[in-house]
Amino acid sequence: MFDMQTIKKPNNTKIVITVGPASDNHQMISSLIDAGVDVFRINSSHGSPEKHQETIKLIKAISNEKKCNIAILIDLQGPKIRMGQLKEDILLEDGQEIVLTTADKIENQDIPVDYKNIVKDVKPRDDIFINDGKIRLKADWVNNKRIGCTVINGGILSSRKGINLPGTEVSTPAITERDKEFIHFAAQNDISYIALSFVRSEKDIIQAKQIIQSYGKNIPVIAKIEKPQAVERIDEIIREADGIMVARGDLGIELSPEKVPLVQKMIVEKSNIAGKPVIIATQMLESMINDPIPTRAEANDVANSILDGTDAIMLSAETSVGKFPIQAVNIMERIAEEIEKSEYYKDSLKFLMEHHTDRSIDMNHDIAISNLCNDLDIKAVVAITTSGYTATVLSKARIKFPIIALSNQAKLCKELNLFWGILPVYHDIYSVEFDDKSLQDISNKITTETFLNKGDKVLFVAGLPYLNSEKTTKIRIFTL
Repeated sequence: MFDMQTIKKPNNTKIVITVGPASDNHQMISSLIDAGVDVFRINSSHGSPEKHQETIKLIKAISNEKKCNIAILIDLQGPKIRMGQLKEDILLEDGQEIVLTTADKIENQDIPVDYKNIVKDVKPRDDIFINDGKIRLKADWVNNKRIGCTVINGGILSSRKGINLPGTEVSTPAITERDKEFIHFAAQNDISYIALSFVRSEKDIIQAKQIIQSYGKNIPVIAKIEKPQAVERIDEIIREADGIMVARGDLGIELSPEKVPLVQKMIVEKSNIAGKPVIIATQMLESMINDPIPTRAEANDVANSILDGTDAIMLSAETSVGKFPIQAVNIMERIAEEIEKSEYYKDSLKFLMEHHTDRSIDMNHDIAISNLCNDLDIKAVVAITTSGYTATVLSKARIKFPIIALSNQAKLCKELNLFWGILPVYHDIYSVEFDDKSLQDISNKITTETFLNKGDKVLFVAGLPYLNSEKTTKIRIFTL
């Protein structure tokens, strides 16, 4: 039973965090959910499927205990190019000449790369960035399995560090064999979302969905935007994807840092217009990997992402390997709370509402309901749904009231937990008949499991499934 004094109205902006060695135990997961986490990200680049399965079971068990609809997202590694295994770290000096190799047997002082096709993709004078761009090499020559390079910006080179080849058409497929194995893993474990890395075109999304469907599942696909080719085809990618992640780490290397802020704003705007959830990711509170408080610049970054209109903000190493996972989530929550009560935020929401355009030719009806909601003296809107359509329309219209999505679809409840402003509540009795018995039953449910109390006034909205239409067709104001 919930103590009504402890149930706090959640922030509209959702928090996605990455699970790792610093956070994959019962106590930490429970505390992170209490701190405000809505979605747990499993990074398939690290760890074994067996370990991930243990973590997934733990998240689901704790989520059920707390009666909250926590979503789980599996992030596919994609065609990530990495350094090979080094005997020890290497200090690279500016101007030094080195040789990268794909050979199995390492000769001389050659440095191994774990990507055989790099010798096909790289040409003389191409830039090679390592470890998120901290090390920069210039290719001088390419010969068989070796690439001669000059160090432009040196640093400490370690095993398995990521490599970026900006401006180079990488020949490896977007979905690797390893990715296919993890898609199967996601299907077996009823995962809420799959994030597809290094998307280059809408064809990558279509292929991923076909693989998911081959396992008899329908898991929404989040397209990670981290390559210039994806930015160029962003409209087509948004159309095919179920959501978007602006992955600014690799994007900032492939595209150059000064272009990322405007690209981020553009992608958030286009995603909102299309009715797709959007996540801002990478280096949001990076200093909190080692420090208990963020830099002022990081706090500004989080705040500006929220003002841009993003659905969710994401933590990576801060919660997977960082020293202060719970503090990082607490900071995220506090920034979101502060921004969301500001006049700046209200003005940005007003702009989003005014520019909320049709997703389909039948949506004007739902936009009218969205506008109606803002004029009523209510505490929340309760959307009774089996498809999620009405709730997501209200979310993307950025209405000023919380949206409680009441559904008898457990899978849908978890998926909706990624959308701005939606608090999903599972209810095993579904009815769109607003009779006294049904409304009282719903009233008892939401006053037990949400921040709403007896006597609060809400607007109920629902569709009529037998009309074979996604449009919202029933509304009623009700006092709980």
